[in-house]
Amino acid sequence: MAKLIFLNSEKSILRKIRELFITLKLETILDKEEIISLYLNRAYFGSGNYGINSATDSYFKKTPKELLIYEAAILAASLKAPTRLNILSSPDETKKRASLILNRMFKLTLISKLEFNLADSKLEKLLINKSFTNESRYFTDWVLRRTSKNYNNVSDIIIKTTLDPIIQSEVEKAVSLILKERKDIEAAVIVLDTTGAVKGMLGGRSFYKSQFNRATQSLRQPGSVFKLFTYLAALELGMNAYDNIEDMPLDLDGWTPKNYNNKYKGLISLKEAFSISSNVVAIRLQEITGRDNVIKWAKKLGVSSNLKPERSLSLGTQSISLIEMTNAYAAIASGGIIPFIHGVETISDRNGNVIYKRESSQRNSAINKEILKSIRILLKSSMDNGTSSNAKTSLLNNKILYGGKTGTTQNSKDAWFIGYANNYIIGVWVGKDDNTKVERLSGGNQPAKIYREIIKKMLSL
Repeated sequence: MAKLIFLNSEKSILRKIRELFITLKLETILDKEEIISLYLNRAYFGSGNYGINSATDSYFKKTPKELLIYEAAILAASLKAPTRLNILSSPDETKKRASLILNRMFKLTLISKLEFNLADSKLEKLLINKSFTNESRYFTDWVLRRTSKNYNNVSDIIIKTTLDPIIQSEVEKAVSLILKERKDIEAAVIVLDTTGAVKGMLGGRSFYKSQFNRATQSLRQPGSVFKLFTYLAALELGMNAYDNIEDMPLDLDGWTPKNYNNKYKGLISLKEAFSISSNVVAIRLQEITGRDNVIKWAKKLGVSSNLKPERSLSLGTQSISLIEMTNAYAAIASGGIIPFIHGVETISDRNGNVIYKRESSQRNSAINKEILKSIRILLKSSMDNGTSSNAKTSLLNNKILYGGKTGTTQNSKDAWFIGYANNYIIGVWVGKDDNTKVERLSGGNQPAKIYREIIKKMLSL
C-alpha cells in the first residue's frame, strides 16, 4: 500500500528504504483493516479494473461481499502481476495460481477441507465469460493512467467521465458488423465532440486478447487523411476550392509519386482533386506551399508527432496516433477552435467534495473564416462524390455540417477514415499490428463503413 500510494515502481535501495519508513508510520496510525481497505480500493486487478469494486463487478457481476472463496482467490492471484495474471488475459495461469492460494488457505486452516474441495472444484470448472471483453475498458484504462497517480493522497475518488455508454455500444456494434468476416485485422475508433470530450473509444477488437490501445498508443501512417494539412496550407496561400491544378504524372528529382490505379484526369479543381484523393496534386501543392508550412498546419491543429519535411510528407508516410489525427479534424468541425482532448469531467472524494472540475476556456479560432469555409467544401465533396462516399448515409443532408476523408497507405497496410457530423468527430483505423499487407483493405471500404454505421445510429438517437 505504501508503494501504491506514495511511491512508484522504481527498483532501488533508496525506494525500499523509503517504503520501509512509510510502512512503519502507516502501521502506527492505521489498523490492519484500514490498510487492506485502502490497498484493495486502489490495487490494479487487470483488464482495466482499478479497485476491488470494479474487479468484482467486471469479472463476476457481484459486489465484494458476495464473492465466493474461489472468486476471491482468483482476484488475489491477479495482484502478483495483474496485466498478465487475470482471468481474462490468461485464465489457465490465473486458475493455477488461485489453486495455490486455496491450498495455502487450507494449510493455514483458514478454510475447511470441505470448503477447499468445493472452491477448487468450482475453480476447475470455471468458464470464462468473454461477452464483455471490450465495453469501455480501453477508455477506463486510458483515463486512470492519466489521473489515478495524481490523487493518491485521497482515500477514495469518484471520477465522472465524458464517455457516453450508448455511443460506446454503437462503436463496438459497428466494428463487429463491418469486420465480422475479417478476423485477421484489428481496428480502433475514437469519438470526440467539438469540445474534445471523448464520447467513445475502442483500442482494439478485444481487450481480452490485447490491452494495447490502438486509438491512443499506436503510431501508424495516416495516408491521405494527412492531406488536410496540405490543402489548408494551399488555401492559406490564397488558393480556393475552385482553382485549377494539374492531375498529371510528376517527377520530383527522380521521384515519381503515382495516383491510385495510375489514373490521371488532367486539369481539375482543387475540390475534385481532394475528392478523388489525387496524390500528385497533393505533392504539387506541397511543393508550391512549402513542406514546412504543411508541418506548421499539422502542429497548429494539435499533431504532436515528430514530422520531417520529406518529399512524401503529404502522402501521410510519417506515423501519427489516431487520437491526435481525429482531434485535428475536430478543429474543422468546431469552427477552427482546437479542442483539448479530455475524458474526465469531475473528480470527487467519497463524501462528494469536488476536488477537480474541468473548466472550459474561451479560445480563438486557429483558422480564418474563408479558409474554414473552403476546407469544409473539400471535406464535404469527398463524402458526396469522392473516395469517402461509403461513409455517407441518407441522414447526412445539407442541413447538417458534415465532411470526411479517407486514407490508405502503401500496400494497404493501414486504412483510415476521419469524419464529422454536427458536433461529433469520429476517427477509424483498420490494419494489422504487425504492419503487413491486408487484402481488400482501403479507407473508403471498412473504415468508411464503420463510420457510417456509427454516425447513422448517433444521428437517429
